[in-house]
Formats: sequence, structure tokens, C-alpha cells
Amino acid sequence: MDKSREILKKYWGFDQFRSIQEEIVDDVIYGHDTLALLPTGGGKSICFQIPGIAREGITLVVSPLIALIQDQVTNLQSKGIRAKSIISGMSYREIDITLDNARFGGVDFLYTSPERLKSKLFIERFKLMNIGLIVVDEAHCISEWGHDFRPSFKEIYKLREFHPEVPIIALTATATAKVREDIIKQLRLKNPKIHEASFERSNLSYEVYQAGNKLSKIVDYCTKNLSFCGIVYCQTRKSVKEIAKILQINKISVGVYHGGMNVDDRNLMLTNWLEGKIKVMVSTNAFGMGIDKPDVRFVLHYEFPPSLEAYFQEAGRAGRDGAESRAIVFFELADIDKLKDRNTNQFPSSETVKRTYNALCNHLKIAIGSGHDETYFFDINTFCSSFGLNPLIAYNSLKILELNGDLVFSEGVFNPTKVKFAVGNKELYNFQIQHSKLVGLTTLLSRSYPGVFDSYFEIHEKEFVKRLNISVAELNIQLSQLEKNGILDITWSSSLPSVTLSHERLPDNYLSLSEEVYHSRKENARIKLDAAIGYLTKNECRSSMLIHYFGQEIKPCGKCDFCKNQQSANYSIAELKILLLEILEIELTVEDCINKTNASTQNVTECLRELILDGKIHAKNDHYFLI
Repeated sequence: MDKSREILKKYWGFDQFRSIQEEIVDDVIYGHDTLALLPTGGGKSICFQIPGIAREGITLVVSPLIALIQDQVTNLQSKGIRAKSIISGMSYREIDITLDNARFGGVDFLYTSPERLKSKLFIERFKLMNIGLIVVDEAHCISEWGHDFRPSFKEIYKLREFHPEVPIIALTATATAKVREDIIKQLRLKNPKIHEASFERSNLSYEVYQAGNKLSKIVDYCTKNLSFCGIVYCQTRKSVKEIAKILQINKISVGVYHGGMNVDDRNLMLTNWLEGKIKVMVSTNAFGMGIDKPDVRFVLHYEFPPSLEAYFQEAGRAGRDGAESRAIVFFELADIDKLKDRNTNQFPSSETVKRTYNALCNHLKIAIGSGHDETYFFDINTFCSSFGLNPLIAYNSLKILELNGDLVFSEGVFNPTKVKFAVGNKELYNFQIQHSKLVGLTTLLSRSYPGVFDSYFEIHEKEFVKRLNISVAELNIQLSQLEKNGILDITWSSSLPSVTLSHERLPDNYLSLSEEVYHSRKENARIKLDAAIGYLTKNECRSSMLIHYFGQEIKPCGKCDFCKNQQSANYSIAELKILLLEILEIELTVEDCINKTNASTQNVTECLRELILDGKIHAKNDHYFLI
């Protein structure tokens, strides 16, 4: 217990743990298999990072989310903790070196996606590593009934065969009772310690409003809450750009964030938002993972995600400091049809899926019997245009092929350029004598990254061009020259989607789709769609519906749109006027009055108008106060 608190203070600067964090941390440190069920904002990463530091050996973290892996590795490195990752887009050479560093004790945390665990290269090195802890993050992905099932998660238990005494901790923020049982079964956890925090967020108001024009409602809400920090979630990058543009036109301090942005731009947006320079972040679900900003006062949804699990995670990024906050969905009737269409398009015919597989392999020039564990970047629009495919159908076909275990599909997360010297100091010096133009760059690399002769490091282009006083184009030319001369090993940056084949390319017509992947997942997706539509359309307490979905029960919250409408019927107009006079001792907006009285917008607006006419209150700049 003392040790875990010392680590918490040293690396995170906190004196105390939150909620049930300390119990989880200590169970893992003492070597128990553990299942931790914590809502979004519950501090999941600390629950495995502190035991990882405390226990001897490498902590292997298995996560399906590349953006989250990148964020957590960067965060640990900033604390002086040796963290590395193995993700799609890395060359064989880079993976080989990273695994070697881990094997010989040069790594404290090794992050990877579950698909990478199956490669012979990984398995052979893993056998030789000193492993102290195995972490399965986003553990709901192991279950067919989870909202983001990944077949490769089912192979994780095999790691125990090589290190049988190493404890496993599985963590998730969104798991129904059925999924929890599946996690324990599929990972084969031994007498696991199960920690489940309440999913109730008493300070968070979940609200749903049908609108004739949801965009105008979002603009109106952000305009009335200019001083507050918030997030607007969209389902596509196209929507992110469009919504952000409209908000900017309306003079709202706004930023954008999605997985296709490069690291520098993403970090700049994040820094500005964390420091309050940007008030509203418009984003896809790539934003928020591992980001713990406490004072987010609202989360708005322009487009509703395909499951309540996804919505609960996104909405839960509001109010982490415990102060009153709101999670609001604005939807139009057409959105219900769009959700249904998305669900239908999610499962193209088996013949279409097979045709997409063959077309992709031909597009990437992968010969039959080759391609195993190789990663290929491609432009999905060019691919679809070349083979006459509908982009949406092709995208969903690739997702089914991923579920079927044929490939790993990455949706264009930005991978920065990484470099490593391929020669020693002596050879580098001789090369510099003969190529004086490249001395500045090679010297900067060797001085900026002392370990660059042994490991790959990311190139920060903006910093390098500034230090060398050259253009980005010239920097890339010089890097290419160093690569051609065998001085540098380079993994070039890319934001294109990629596929990694999980086995050699199969001959035409040899591909088969399992019953489980296609039909069972289709039925499961329909069940989740019904739950999502029910949340938007049913007349019930929103909090109660969400918490019940995850197997817990609470009383009506008294805060959501349904509960407010129920309560507003209890006030007469005369009673509401008296209540408003009591609370208007301080200046309040209409929104403040609605929140404090739980009365309907119509009734509050009418009472305020009458109180002004009666000469009892004043109104100025949309604020109301006693005379």
C-alpha cells in the first residue's frame, strides 16, 4: 500500500487514489488476476501503470486502439518511464529492434495490438522476456457480445503458457453482465479479484432533445455557454470539419481532433484545449481516450454512435471534477433512419466481402501465398474507384474481414516518420566528411536522440526545419539521401488507412466467413441498435436507462430531460414565480433558471417575462436579476 502511494506521488503528483483504484492496484501488485470495471473517467490507466512500475519485469499492455497506445506511450515517456509500442505501420526492422530492447531489459512498458501477439517474431521474443504483468485494456473486445469485438483478443490467454505465474489485469469501462462473464472465461483468469465501481454519475445530466435543426441547437448552446469547456462529438471526419467551420463563423472558440491528423497538429489542439485557449473541441471518438480534463461542462452529440457503450464512454468525459455537467444529444427524426441504414450497410453480402478481399489483394499486388504479417498502406477512395466499389460497402467489408481473422484494418491513424542510424559512429563520421551538406541533419539527430543508434525515434518536422533553417521538402530530400546511402533506417510517415494480413493471401474462392462472425454479429448489432434507438425515443429517465443497460440499478436522476418534464408538472405558475424570485438574488441565465428549478423551458420563460412586466426583476444581456 505504501509503495503504491509512493509511486502515485512520484509520477502523478497525487497524494491519494480515487474511488477503488487503490484496492485494484494493490491486488495486482500482490499478483492476483484482476477484473476492473470502471466508468469513463475512473482512472483506468493508473490501475495498471502503477503495478507495472512496482512489479519487477516488463508490463505488456494489449490494447486495440492505436491512438490510445500512442497517447499513453508518449505520456509515460514524459514521466521518464521507458515505454515502447508495436503497432501497424512499423517496419519489420523496427519491430525486431523494439522486441530486442524489451528482451534485454531496455523497456518497462511494451504496448501492442492483440493481432501482433500471434506473429512468430513476437512469440519467440516474448518467451525470453522477463514479464511482470499482462494488461488487457478495453477488455470488452474479447467478447462476441461486446460493442467492439476483436477475434484476436481470444488468443491472449495463450501468453500464459509461456509465463504461467504472471498476473493478468483486464479493464473496461463498458461491459454488460454477459460481457463480464465472457471476459473471465475467455482470458481464463484464475480466481480473479473483481472490482466494480458504480456507473452512476450523480453530477452528470444525460439529456435527449428532438430538434428540427440540430446544428442550430448546437450553435445556440455553445453561444450561450462561451465561458465553458465542452466537446461536440461527430461520427465522421467530414462532419467534424463542417461543424467546426459553422461554430467558427459564429465566433465560438473551437478546435478539431480526429485520427487522421498528424501528431504535431493533434498535440497543439490538445494543448490549447487543456490550457483553455480553445473552449470547444469538435471531434470523432479518437478524442478523449486517456485524456483526463476535469472541467468539461458539456458533451454534445451531433451524431449518435451505434451503441450505448460507445455513447456512455463519450458522454462520460464531462464533469470529471464532480461539478454539475451536461451530456446532451440533439437528434432529428432522419437520424433514426440513418442509424438503421448504417446497421444494414454494416453487413454486406458474403459474396461482396469475398470480392472486396480479392480486389484489395490485387490492388496491393499481393501474390497468392504471400503477405502474412505484412502491412500495406492504401488510399481507400483510389482503391474503390479502380475496382468500381462503393466506399461505404468496401469499408464495412474490410471490418468483417477483420472480424473473420483475415486482416487487421487501421482507419488512417497518423504514423509519424521514425529514424534510426544504420551505421556506427565511425562510419557516420567518414560519411559526414564526404557529404558536408548533410552534416547539420546527422549531427542534430545524434545530439537530439542519444539512443538513435539503437532505437527508432520520431522526427518532429517543425522543430527540425526551424533548427536547420530549411523547408520541410528539403528535410525530406536530405532524409531520403541518408536512407539511400544506408546511413538511416526510416519508417516514413503516413495517415493513409492500412491493412495487415493475418495469413498468406488465399486463392480466389478459398475465403470463408464463419457463422459466428457474420450472422451472430449481425444479430448482436441489431440488439445494440434497438437499445440505442430506445435511448433516444423512450420516455424514461436517461440515467436509469443507461445504468440498467450495464446491469446496475438506480433511482430516477431528477436531472435529465424526462425527469425535468415530470417534475415541472408539479409547479403552478404562481409557485414557479415565487421560486424564481428566491434564486434570482444572483444573476442567472434562462438556462440556469431551468437547471435550478427543474421546470420546463416554456414555463420558466413565461414566468420571467411576467416578472419583468410586474417590475420585480430586470434583464440585461440574457441575464436576469432582482430589482
